[in-house]
Amino acid sequence: MPAKNIYLGGAQRWLLVTMLLLAFTYPVIGVTPTDPTVADELKQLNDTTLLRTHLSLDSEWNRYKDGVEAASWALNALWSWRVSDRQDWAIRLNLPVDYQTSRSGSDHGNIGGVGDVEVGVGTAFRLNDKWRTGGGIELHSDTASDPLFAEDVWRLKWGWGVAHDFTNWFSASVSADYNRSIAEEDNVRPHSYLETALPVTFIFPQNWSVSAKYRALVDFNNGDRWAHTVSAGIAKRLSKVPLVLSASVQKAVSSSSKRLQVDVTIVYYFQRYHRAR
Repeated sequence: MPAKNIYLGGAQRWLLVTMLLLAFTYPVIGVTPTDPTVADELKQLNDTTLLRTHLSLDSEWNRYKDGVEAASWALNALWSWRVSDRQDWAIRLNLPVDYQTSRSGSDHGNIGGVGDVEVGVGTAFRLNDKWRTGGGIELHSDTASDPLFAEDVWRLKWGWGVAHDFTNWFSASVSADYNRSIAEEDNVRPHSYLETALPVTFIFPQNWSVSAKYRALVDFNNGDRWAHTVSAGIAKRLSKVPLVLSASVQKAVSSSSKRLQVDVTIVYYFQRYHRAR
């Protein structure tokens, strides 16, 4: 299928999901306004312009067309500090643990290990009470304990995003990340690709949220090949503890070896934070 047709099909699916969510949520959203700080915690799951100090545990399960199933767990730590009423800085660390099993007689069988560690630094600006922007740079290291979990590259990622709160219960953002390898191992081809994402978040009463995301990737070292995915998720922030539980399902809308991806995330937010006005 031509890349243009795939792109249009992915965008149409994303718009359909968004309109359905909007139609479903409009009658009930806003009955009991969610605390602004709690709303930011829910939006930060998909919004790179919000930086709050937190620890998170991400669980990801993937099913591929060849019968292989892969699971990964990642411990993420983000430490942020405020440098002015409108600006935050943050440092991020990602430590993945991977496990893969095959039902198709693969020589790999069942195997587990530590994946490639990532570390990054970024900043975010609150332009006013509705608009935000932010970005940063991240290093993907070649540190996996098993070649099965390694990408065999050292790679840099530069990214930037813009977000807008249309109402106190609906926000959207757009971001772009350029990834480029700076060193390759074992004759791995250089990486050079651009990722763009357009997530939307609906805030429900009682500290619930529903989100939808459209993501597109163009691989410059693979014939400018495009890949498109859509995802939908739900999250709940506990009332007495600054803990957010979320789950999402992601599906490729273009040709992909991956059938389905399911993510479950637990995020603990530290309370050293005051929302800028």
